[in-house]
Amino acid sequence: MNPVDDLMPPLQRAQDFAKAGRFEEMLKVCRQIINNNGDSINILLDVGTLLSNFGFLSDAHECYERACILSPDDLRGVGNLANLARDAGNHTESRTLYKTLRDRLPNHPVIRRNSLLSLEYDPEVSDLDRLAEAKAWGAWAVKQSGGIRPRPEILPLAGRPLRLGYLSADFCQHTVGLFVMEVLKSLNHERITAFTYSAGQVKDWVTDAISICSNFRDISLLDDTALAKQIRSDSIDILIDLSGHTAGSRLSVFAHRPAPVQLSWLGYFASTGLSCMDAVLLDQWHVSSTGEAQFVEPVVRLPMGRFCYTPVPFAPPVSPAPTLAKGYITFGCFNNTSKLNDAVFDVWAAILCQIPESRLILKWRTFNDSALGDKVKDAFNSRGVAVDRLELRGPSFHVDLLKEYADIDIALDPFPFTGGLTSCEALWMGVPVVTWPQSRVVSRQTFAFLSAIGLAELAARDADDYVRIAVEMAGDCGRLLTLRKQMREKMQNSPLMDVPGFASGFEQCLIELYQEIYTREKNYPMNSKTVLHVGAGHKQNGAKLPPFFQTPEWRELRLDIDPVNEPDIIGTMLDMAAVESGSVDALYSAHNIEHVYAHEVPVVLKEFFRVLRHDGFLVITCPDLQSICALVAEDKLRDPAYQSPAGPITPLDILYGHGEALAHGHFFMAHKCGFTLKTLTQSLQEAGFQSIAGKRRVKGLDLWLLAVKEQMTEKQIRELAGRILPG
Repeated sequence: MNPVDDLMPPLQRAQDFAKAGRFEEMLKVCRQIINNNGDSINILLDVGTLLSNFGFLSDAHECYERACILSPDDLRGVGNLANLARDAGNHTESRTLYKTLRDRLPNHPVIRRNSLLSLEYDPEVSDLDRLAEAKAWGAWAVKQSGGIRPRPEILPLAGRPLRLGYLSADFCQHTVGLFVMEVLKSLNHERITAFTYSAGQVKDWVTDAISICSNFRDISLLDDTALAKQIRSDSIDILIDLSGHTAGSRLSVFAHRPAPVQLSWLGYFASTGLSCMDAVLLDQWHVSSTGEAQFVEPVVRLPMGRFCYTPVPFAPPVSPAPTLAKGYITFGCFNNTSKLNDAVFDVWAAILCQIPESRLILKWRTFNDSALGDKVKDAFNSRGVAVDRLELRGPSFHVDLLKEYADIDIALDPFPFTGGLTSCEALWMGVPVVTWPQSRVVSRQTFAFLSAIGLAELAARDADDYVRIAVEMAGDCGRLLTLRKQMREKMQNSPLMDVPGFASGFEQCLIELYQEIYTREKNYPMNSKTVLHVGAGHKQNGAKLPPFFQTPEWRELRLDIDPVNEPDIIGTMLDMAAVESGSVDALYSAHNIEHVYAHEVPVVLKEFFRVLRHDGFLVITCPDLQSICALVAEDKLRDPAYQSPAGPITPLDILYGHGEALAHGHFFMAHKCGFTLKTLTQSLQEAGFQSIAGKRRVKGLDLWLLAVKEQMTEKQIRELAGRILPG
């Protein structure tokens, strides 16, 4: 050992050994650190992070568990254990740990972000549940930012370049950095002025290249408020998030609305959950026929694909197919072990069983961990595949990883989280990839690449089709050799690698999108008014605004408790913290107030009062107990009072909630209190409303009231009520 090494801090020495691939020496130093500092929470966490980063999951697990025992209230160890469980493919355990963390630290941004990202790897979580979680995050981010912000003024282009900002933590030798670097180089600077906002800690040759071809900003030390101010001062027209909920993300700054047009692209593969995003940029292959329903954001399809691929300059030449020398087919996968699950093992084992002499190479940093390796071997062994047919490889330098494709004939793609850059690199090294696109965007990445280069036939319809494609490919040596020889040319001649063509189509798409939003905003002036529609239901079949609000002068903002209804804001009447105080001109609430208990009514009306502007007003309607009780007095409790789309409605339904809905378990439909015109007027006065006008609709069995924050004359309030309230 170099004598200078002995003078380094132990953790620094361990890190240097790890970076050099000297793992035995790294582990030895880590054990010494733990033995000497085993009662230090911070040192245990630091050593655990180093071990985890280089794939030693079991050793890292011991560090984190020890930290949890030493300090049960310090939840950093629990968060790291959740990440370890995900990396090992133990998604149920990861989900459980993240729930514990969210319950105890509901406003911790990294916990919320990592929890959401983990769902993309988890095959057991439905599309609907993932979207609901994303929307919940969006509502939380808006609340943390101080509430809904209006769109900044959108300025006409009028012959000037579009000012385009990219925000990412990955402007380095990372999938995102490598893709963006080439696009930035190819943009037409007469049409686009590019800014890059770097939130990452890693700086390398890719960072240098990006900083040369853009206005580079290191914003790693800025909080969201300061970052939003910087973006505004740069007069950005379109701000693009490149991270989503991945590591280092600054997505929450978008809730501050720093740019007039805000987009999601490239670095994430699901909805951000933010209703203030104007679009997510995808393509015809990444979105299935039902895929748009998985997004809060409108989906915009880029004309030449979601992104372009440019190989790293140190990629080695394509090697001969290994089957020529070995006499058998070798399958392989160099993807993250977080993507492996029982369904993947079932399909891959079925392939190996149909080709008894074939082999499988799996490579990822976590195969440094012998326990994980044993778990994977057991999974295949239990499915009839002898462990000597598997080779598990740990991490290596990028150039060496690319050389290892010389050992693989056919790459097998995991699912539902398929390869991204990994698949592109396999193809570039001449290795065909078999994939299974499903409903998630992240399951369709490899399918998009294959479609772009004319090899969509390698995409399976189902598990059996996946096995068929792999087995037939393995049995056609001539085709394998031809593909290996021609793959690079096929890629170079395809949209997947046409960077100038992509950049041209990309900038044209952005300019057209900006112009479209500009035109729309021009038709709805900046001084247009906002009505907050509380309990709106779904756009297609929910409550409708009164005709007064259905004009270009008014813009509807929908709030609902149920994410399935796709509201602009997820929230309840009792807590509308996601809506900024004094931010809306009017509030409309139809048949909501009766669903809270009597003691909660003042809380609801205070919330209504808070979110209205100083001259704002409330329109509220609910059942009229006087009219209903008159029917009850006539012994008509169960007689139909009127017909609705849900069927006949009786006084009993109006008093206590729709009986059929309650019978089906929709207990939120229960009525918990009621009002007469007098009592609701009194409640509104107690909440602070200065001017109130109301009416009973005896035939409609309901009350309608208009309540204004400011004092108005009798004539003014009656005139306004006459325009808004129904006859």
